[in-house]
Amino acid sequence: MYMLRMISVRLATSAALCAMAVASPAHAQLANDNALTKSDDAFGTQVGTESTGIYTEYDTRGFSPLDAGNSRIDGIYFDQVWNLPSRLRHSTAIRVGFGAVDTPFVAPTGVVDQELHPVPKEAGNSLILNRWWYGGYFHEWEYRLPINDRIAVRGGLGFAKIGQSDGSDGKSWASTTRAFVRIGEMEFSPFYAFGENPHDETKPLALVGSGYLPKIPPSRKYLGQKWAAGKRDYVNTGATLKGRVVGDISFRGGIFRSIGDKTSNFTEIFDVRSADGAAAHYLLADPSHDIRSTSGEAMFVWRFGGRGSDHRLFAGYRTRNRLTETGGTQFFDYGQIHYGDLDLYPEPKFAFTAVNRGRVRQSSWMAAYTGSVVQGFHVNLGVQKASYRGSIRNGETGLVDRTSANPWLYNAALLVTVTPQISAYVATQKGLEDSGIAPGNAANRDEQLPAVRSTQYEGGLRWNFGGARLVLSAFQITKPYFSFDAGRNFVVLGDERHRGLEASLAGHFGERLGVVAGAVLMDPVVTGPGRTAGLVGARPTGVSKLFGRVDMNYRTDLPGNLTFTSAFEYKGSTPATAAPIAHLGDRQLFVKPFWTLDLGFRQTFPINKTTLSIRAVMRDIFDKAGWHVSAPDVLFPTHRRSSLITASLDF
Repeated sequence: MYMLRMISVRLATSAALCAMAVASPAHAQLANDNALTKSDDAFGTQVGTESTGIYTEYDTRGFSPLDAGNSRIDGIYFDQVWNLPSRLRHSTAIRVGFGAVDTPFVAPTGVVDQELHPVPKEAGNSLILNRWWYGGYFHEWEYRLPINDRIAVRGGLGFAKIGQSDGSDGKSWASTTRAFVRIGEMEFSPFYAFGENPHDETKPLALVGSGYLPKIPPSRKYLGQKWAAGKRDYVNTGATLKGRVVGDISFRGGIFRSIGDKTSNFTEIFDVRSADGAAAHYLLADPSHDIRSTSGEAMFVWRFGGRGSDHRLFAGYRTRNRLTETGGTQFFDYGQIHYGDLDLYPEPKFAFTAVNRGRVRQSSWMAAYTGSVVQGFHVNLGVQKASYRGSIRNGETGLVDRTSANPWLYNAALLVTVTPQISAYVATQKGLEDSGIAPGNAANRDEQLPAVRSTQYEGGLRWNFGGARLVLSAFQITKPYFSFDAGRNFVVLGDERHRGLEASLAGHFGERLGVVAGAVLMDPVVTGPGRTAGLVGARPTGVSKLFGRVDMNYRTDLPGNLTFTSAFEYKGSTPATAAPIAHLGDRQLFVKPFWTLDLGFRQTFPINKTTLSIRAVMRDIFDKAGWHVSAPDVLFPTHRRSSLITASLDF
């Protein structure tokens, strides 16, 4: 009852703020959102529900910068547990290569740069209605209320039912409020976003450690138990403070709290053990787990220069304190079945054991310089003294395992302007990055893995011509490689090196055609004792050698500026198993190459003082069924043919 009262109070507060937003003419801040037109390169941009580019926060040069702990809110360090809702987050950009040359304290795996919605200039509302993929829905309402020239509020409500190609469905709702207060030359901006996933059906996973690739189930055929639906409460709250302190000295900082508590959680696995699809069926049920983090950063910047030079000195501190509960799992063995057949059981009684508690405390003192010492040469130098303390307490024995590190970290980059159109860069970084959590099929499933040291060397060329930009880069990233030991614990077994080339072309060709095209060609390799012992193969799991994507917009003169859109993706063959398989000639099992084509259109109509935008997309029009490798030995079906229709109204 207490939780219901708290939710009612929060919803009433948000609804009252929404009602205050007086309907008046507003710029089309949402109706005209377009990821392609806002993309400077093909290395990953997301605006609202649209995205372009070859990289995401989950896969950048073969690694996940989000799992590595490299998330930022308006440039400020943020240890993210749960995703920021779209009424709080305006866009996300992946900062690598040229895009990170001027970013202070950039990390080897890249930076997930999340930009929040800005201060509203005019009062207004937006209504966004989505007919989501696979017949789901995602509806939002946003309000914008500038009270005077120093105080403003914006926020919104949203609720959704999201379906997946494997037939699983999830329901969620969220509410967001953000305030802006100008105090002198400083801007203070607190925010509070909360929500719930009251019903999130587990994704049935195919385990292929035996080396057999099963037949892909039909689209939307759900193989799992309907009662095996997880529940999760989440909160993202905090505040930022930015502005000039005195003279040429400014401050940028923030403190954040991110919560993604699991009330219940399930993992359903089909262990495929023969070529005919025979599989062992089992389910793992978890008790309530708390996952919470408090993080923040304080940074002073001194900007100086003259006669065309620009210099900035940075000095600051960042920290985080994360709690991750795991374990207490109950195992259910449902025997042997044929993968793809329904195998349903009544909901059992649960008897969980004690949970494990993992704690990470990490901080860094930081200093950096960016600027042009000599005309045409731009330098970015940074150094950090980090402190890492990790512990995990076993819930059954009470024993505590501790790890610690106090490394010096650095980043260095040099950008050279060769001509007004051509520039080049070289860079290197050494970081202490998170490793995510152990996968659901590991003996230490969902356990927070220790932070590891990673190193990158990179360089590239950029050519600006006409209204377009071409980028060619080379990189090499090395970090410890996690996989399964003989006891199925997910631990470090060697090193993983990703050496590759990437290309990006972004711009407008003529007055009508916009293109964002990119590709990455890699040589990912595993070395170390795990490979020597035959526990892992030569290729890191889930990392393909080739990936490419092309996004295009073509604007016509038809009513509403009708614009046709398309997106083509290609992903090369991908290792699915961690270890080499004897009956495959001591080679790893691979998922076949896979490509998709999406087609759609968008139109924008002014209606009196409002703006209506219509967007429609048919994803994977040829229904190219494939497998996605989510973890070593673990697969689930990729997206299948489905449609999305969005109507956005600003008023």
